[in-house]
Amino acid sequence: MSRVAGAARAVLTAAIGLLVLLSGGVAAEAHATFVRSNPAADARLVRPPTEVRVVFSEPPAPEGSDIRVSDASGRRVDKRNVAASGEENGLRVSLEPIGDGGYTVAWTALSAVDGHTYRGTFVFAVGNAPLPGIPEVAEPSPPPSPLEVAGRALSYAGIAISLGLAIFAFVVYAAHDADERRRERGAFLVGGVLLLVGSGLLLLQQGTGAPPRLGLLLGIRAVAGVAIIATVRLPARVVAFIPRRDVIYAAGLAATLTATLVSHAAATGNYKDILLDLAHIVAVSAWLGGIAGVLVVVLPGAHSRTADEARRLGRIVWRFSVLGLVAVALIITTGTLQSLDRLVLVQDLVETPYGIALFAKILLLALVLGIAVLNLFVWGPRLRAGLRVGSARRGLLRGTLGESALLALVLVAAGLLTAFAPPNQRSAAAYDDTEHVGGLRLQLLVPTTLPGRNRYVLRVHDGLRPVEDAEKVAFRFRMVEHDMGESELVAQERAPGEYVAEGSPTAMFGTWHVQAIIRRGGREDVSAVFTFPVSAPANAGSVARAITAGAYTAVVFVEPTLPAEGAPLTVTVLVINGNGDPVPGKPVSAVLRSSDPGHDHPDILISTEIAPGRYRFDIASLEPASWTIAISIGDEGKAEYAFEVAP
Repeated sequence: MSRVAGAARAVLTAAIGLLVLLSGGVAAEAHATFVRSNPAADARLVRPPTEVRVVFSEPPAPEGSDIRVSDASGRRVDKRNVAASGEENGLRVSLEPIGDGGYTVAWTALSAVDGHTYRGTFVFAVGNAPLPGIPEVAEPSPPPSPLEVAGRALSYAGIAISLGLAIFAFVVYAAHDADERRRERGAFLVGGVLLLVGSGLLLLQQGTGAPPRLGLLLGIRAVAGVAIIATVRLPARVVAFIPRRDVIYAAGLAATLTATLVSHAAATGNYKDILLDLAHIVAVSAWLGGIAGVLVVVLPGAHSRTADEARRLGRIVWRFSVLGLVAVALIITTGTLQSLDRLVLVQDLVETPYGIALFAKILLLALVLGIAVLNLFVWGPRLRAGLRVGSARRGLLRGTLGESALLALVLVAAGLLTAFAPPNQRSAAAYDDTEHVGGLRLQLLVPTTLPGRNRYVLRVHDGLRPVEDAEKVAFRFRMVEHDMGESELVAQERAPGEYVAEGSPTAMFGTWHVQAIIRRGGREDVSAVFTFPVSAPANAGSVARAITAGAYTAVVFVEPTLPAEGAPLTVTVLVINGNGDPVPGKPVSAVLRSSDPGHDHPDILISTEIAPGRYRFDIASLEPASWTIAISIGDEGKAEYAFEVAP
């Protein structure tokens, strides 16, 4: 390798890496899931909005995404003009003039990174109208299509052969005679064809609705395959002026770039994850391409009839083994670091499609590593020493064929791995948590964290199999901050392994323990406790607070959570004694003070008891400012609660 050519390849590699960084830091997580919205989920607004904005965890493609806003009758009230909102990873849709009422927002997000679609819903209300029915939690992500898995696997195989064989030629052994060059060109041709076919299958799977960014990257990958094929077919007189291996190396790196930019790593927007993914793909390519080089270029023409021939083959095997071990170290390191961020539980490795694909890939790579160790410490030394040369050559050939077969399976596992959503991918539910108890995987999803009526969805799996033989599934609710007693809801099976209950056990702001209990015939009950916070919507104004008031605790909250100038609001106070029981029949009054003394409310407010121990202050309107309500519970306790009134 000349110093000039080596420096040029180093500069090209660095440039590709920089391009990955500049191109990849635009997203947040694989599959475009809900992050926040304006109006916020479950918000109560004083004035009707003119548009709805939704921010997702990664860039959505506006052309394939939708935000549908419907009123209580189901009539669509948006203008169907979904577009980028100007916020990072945001979409917006304009609304027709709307009035008081409850509205449901159903969104569909097509990821511009990997082309996967995700859906969800949330609700909001304008004026004093009630919120619409409880929104549904999102369905589990559908499995990838065989076409997508095949396209990814073939693409990765094309990248590995093209890029890896070029690295093998630069680092281990460059084909010298005409036969070796012919076999090398044939291997490069196979790599280019696999790259082209795999890219074509992925484009076919996406269809006409492919996000422009994804379509562009897959198109670049296909062009890289065409460039490799064309370079292999160049006549000898042209090759004298164009270094074939350097062109193929550049095309392979470009294809590797596209693979990284449509992966889970690119969706994280984290430079560390992007570089780890790039290093991982290059390492796998170097290893598989090295195997192709030994199997296709070296072994067919390698003889071991003399000691010199055996030693020459032994030196090639040693260099290839060193390259393979360095590649393995990179694969294990980068793969482990990436996996730690994408798994929720250790059991994910055997209980989720993503984890099983990852576990299979790990096992296959371990087997390949065992064969590589044999090459390094057994067959290579024997060849270099001229000992039992015939059996060493046969062992090397069998081992290389075995590595090739195993790595082909690794590529299939990689195709599945990049198509499945990782376990740490949150759903669109407001609350989503997973526990592993008694051999079962329990996932609790709750569509809203507001107090009052709610839907509790428990997905129960034994490994990958949904549990359908439960005799009873129940939820028991107990508040952490106060002893409010215990309530229970019994769930009904709605789909295989999915149990649903609706009710109002968490009617108060605070932290709740939700105990999920699964009873199956002839077995001990399985139980898991989830910590479920009940609060105001994120970014939606004030939240409830529990305040000590003499011998009592006063839980205070404002509705709407973000009061506006000139609009009515209510302040609710729940009075609880030391045993956690509501205290009825108390004279509860309050005084309002503003951050602007000129706006202080002149009157003493007298509450209305709307339920045992629950007192409400109705306030016509307040000026925009920071306000404090000083609450008196007879002569026995006082509490202060602060909130904001927006202009």
